[in-house]
Amino acid sequence: MKKNALSLHSSVAGRANLSTYVRAAKEAGFDCIEPTKVQLQYFFDGGHTAKDVEKLMDGLEISSVGWLSDLDRQGHEFVAMMKEAEELFAMAASVGSHAVEIINGPVDWHAVDAYRRGVPFQGYMGLLGLPEEEIHSLTVKNLRALADLAAQFSLSLFFEPLCWTPIPSLKEAIPLVREADRENLKIVVDFYHNYIAGLDAGFLSHIDKDVILGVHICNSQKPDDRVPCEEIFRDTAFYEGAVPVREWVDAVKATGFDGWWAYETFSRREAEEEVYSFARYVHRELETLV
Repeated sequence: MKKNALSLHSSVAGRANLSTYVRAAKEAGFDCIEPTKVQLQYFFDGGHTAKDVEKLMDGLEISSVGWLSDLDRQGHEFVAMMKEAEELFAMAASVGSHAVEIINGPVDWHAVDAYRRGVPFQGYMGLLGLPEEEIHSLTVKNLRALADLAAQFSLSLFFEPLCWTPIPSLKEAIPLVREADRENLKIVVDFYHNYIAGLDAGFLSHIDKDVILGVHICNSQKPDDRVPCEEIFRDTAFYEGAVPVREWVDAVKATGFDGWWAYETFSRREAEEEVYSFARYVHRELETLV
C-alpha cells in the first residue's frame, strides 16, 4: 500500500451496496476502502464470490474489514468469539484485505448506562465492574489469541478502544497491545473515542508510529455526564464538532506515521448526501489535511 494512502470508510457510502461503494471510491480517487463484514456478506449472499470482489476492485485495495465486537469475551462466549473471528478472518483474507478491526466491549452502550444506574441489563456486560488489573490481563489474553489466529490468515489486527468501556482510549489500550507482544497487532487512532476519553494532540504526537495501523478522522460533540453514545455525540459533520481536526492530524503526522487515513462519519445529514459527490468531497478534504 502506498504511503499516506486514503481509504474510503464504509460510513461515507451510507447504505450503498458494495458495487456502488467501490465505484464511488474509484471515481473520487481513493487508494483503498474499509468495508464492513455486513457489506461483504450481502455481496456473497447475492451469489457473488471472492473472485467477483477482486474483479470489482480492479486494483483498489482493502485497507481493512470491520469488525469483531466485544473482543474481551470470556468462558463459553470466548469460544463463540473465536469461531466468529475465524469466519471473519477467512472472509477478509479471501477478498485480499490487509487487516481486520477489533473492538472491546460492551459495544452496546446501554450496558454501561444500566451499570451506572445499577439496573439489570439483559445483554453482554463485558468486563464492567472487575478490578482494573483483571480487566487488563483478560484483555491481553484475548488480544494474543485473536492475533495468533489472524496470523494464520496473514492478517493484521487493529484495536479500537471504545470510549464508554473499561478501556476507553489509546492511553489504556497501547500498553495492553505492547504487553500482548504480537507483531500483527496494532491500533487505530480514532479521533472521536480518544477525544471523548480526554486525550489531546500532545498525547497523539508521542505515540510510537510503528504501533499505528491507520487513522479514523472524525468529529464529536463535547462530552457531558451522559454515556457518550454515538447516536448523539457523533452526529456531527466533518468540521462541525469540537475536535480540532487539523491539529490532531498534524499531531499524528508528527509521529512519522505514513499509513492509511480515513474519514468516518455518524452524521445523519452526511448519511443522506449523494454518495459520489460526498466521496469526492471527503477525498478532497483528506488530501488537503494529510
